[in-house]
Amino acid sequence: MPQGLNKHSDPLLSFPLKETKFAKTRTNLTFAFLKELESKSFEEIKIKELCQIAEVSEPTFYNYFPEKGDLILHYIQIWSLQVSVFAHEKKMSESGLGILTALFRYTAKESKKNPRILLEIISFQAKTRKSLQQPKLTKAERALLFPRIVGIEDLVADGVEGIIRKAISVAAKNGELPTSTDWKSFSMAIASCFFGVPVLSFQLNQNLEKLWLESLYYLWRGAGGKIKG
Repeated sequence: MPQGLNKHSDPLLSFPLKETKFAKTRTNLTFAFLKELESKSFEEIKIKELCQIAEVSEPTFYNYFPEKGDLILHYIQIWSLQVSVFAHEKKMSESGLGILTALFRYTAKESKKNPRILLEIISFQAKTRKSLQQPKLTKAERALLFPRIVGIEDLVADGVEGIIRKAISVAAKNGELPTSTDWKSFSMAIASCFFGVPVLSFQLNQNLEKLWLESLYYLWRGAGGKIKG
């Protein structure tokens, strides 16, 4: 799902060697994990195999990821940064509805490449009872992933919750929804839509992007918002 690293240029020359090594190693381990997730369940993936793919030792792995589940949390940050870049490039980041539309459109587009990755992530989050802590993406990681995006250090990379929070903040500022809107309940409804619709989509063999956007627009209109076009 993520784009590969750029082998023809090194965007990390301006960073200290320690930060460069951290960014490359952590990102390579997460990409190795995603590759394995294309054909295996989360439970089937072995840390030893990931270390072999990423060419690091097992003790080194635990220096970056205390638990296997932290790999998913790290990818969620990478993915949410990709959503923010998508919204920025498509000029959808100036409205709350635009940001939410970008969230669904980008994720649906990427999930077509391998639907099981999205389902595995949803399954993992549904099963996880404790809060896993993962360091935020560093500036070096952001530069490594998107070397040509100006202002990459300022874009949201806080997962689904962070993107929805940003969308709600922009919508409130722009007056896109009534001032009487229960923002907390509306945010919960959007989050439920994000996590619930994919399961139905894959069970019913329906187009995920179409179902997501239909559900989003229904919620938006129900909350008193307008949709152009």
